[in-house]
Parts: sequence; C-alpha cells; structure tokens
Amino acid sequence: MKIIKFIDIMIKLDAANFWVVNWYYLAGITISFTGLVLAFKNYKKKNISSEKQSLIPIQNTNSISSPVTINNNFQPPIDEDKRNMQKEERDERRKALIKILFVDDNYSDYKMVSILKKAGWSNTKGIKDITDLDNTIVIESDIIFVDINGVGKTMFGDQGLGLATALKNKYPKKKIIIYSAETTGDRFHKALRQVDDCLSKNAEPYQFIDLIENLSKTVE
Repeated sequence: MKIIKFIDIMIKLDAANFWVVNWYYLAGITISFTGLVLAFKNYKKKNISSEKQSLIPIQNTNSISSPVTINNNFQPPIDEDKRNMQKEERDERRKALIKILFVDDNYSDYKMVSILKKAGWSNTKGIKDITDLDNTIVIESDIIFVDINGVGKTMFGDQGLGLATALKNKYPKKKIIIYSAETTGDRFHKALRQVDDCLSKNAEPYQFIDLIENLSKTVE
C-alpha cells in the first residue's frame, strides 16, 4: 500500500515538474495559436474589402469628354473668286426679276430703254402715257420712270408731276423716279419730296444704271 502511494506521489511530481520545466512550450503554442487566429481574421477582412471594391463601377476618365458646343452660324471661309461669283449670280437674278417702266410720250425715240436691256435689265419697257393707275403694266412694274412733260395730261394739270405723285400714293412700295430734259420748273412741287429720286433726262446711261441697281436692292 505504501508502495502504491509512493508511486502516485512520484507521478504527480513528474507531471508538475513537466509543466514547470516546459512552460515555454505552452507559451509558444498559445502565441502561435493566437497568431494564426489574428492572421485568419486579417485575411478574411482583406477578402471582404476587395470584394466590395470590385462592385464599385470603374470610371474611365479618358472616355469622358467635355460637352461640345455646336455653332450653327459657323460659315466656312469662302475665297474671293467664289464670293465674286455669288455676287454676280445674285445681280443677274435681280436683273432678270426687276421690272422697269418708262412713261414718256417720246419713249420710242429715247434710247435708254434699249440701253438698259443691253445692260441686262431685260424687263424694261416704255409706254407713252398712263390713263389708268390700275393698268396691268403699272401693277407689275417695280421701278417707274415718269417724264415731267407730255404725260398724265388727261388726269393731272401738272402732268408728269401729278402722275408721279398719284403713283407713289397708290403704290408706296414701288420706286418712282421723275426725270426731265428741262432745267427749269417748280422746284418746290410736292412730288419732288414724295418720289424716290429725280434724274435729268440727259444724264449718262451709267447714272440710270447706278440708280436702278441701288433702288432694286430695296424693292419689296
């Protein structure tokens, strides 16, 4: 019985000595286990963070362009030759469209009608007089030249001046020009203030052409 107790005491002493002598083994195991746990947690946290980042849409800054302003009024540069050609085309169209009328009792002897036709104003005509302001040729005309003397006698005491005034009052959008070979007359007649211009019948052809070109640009 004593022997058994002795053996039991020895076993207990050996066990106690084992943990005392080898305590660093236990500490090492504990530290290693703790390190493994912390490493596992860090690894799991990194995986979760990377998964969240992968869900965020990637913006390609190179594909984002600033809004472009389109200028609808932009006109490409036109060279001088092309610009001159366009102007000539506009002038030719205007010459073909504008209708010019000379009211002159001697228009058949007056060369200005034929001169204007040769200059490209193809719709130039002449009549001896106007006895009806609603005459078709009057209605269709854009520019009307009225001689002061010899016309409008059947309707107006002051002849061409009265006719020119009446035409301008009835057709304010038409261009009415008074012309005469005489250098004397009533310079204060109201017709001179109402019509669009006055010109000497003996003026050079280029003066008539220049006046017509300027007035034709404002014809409505």
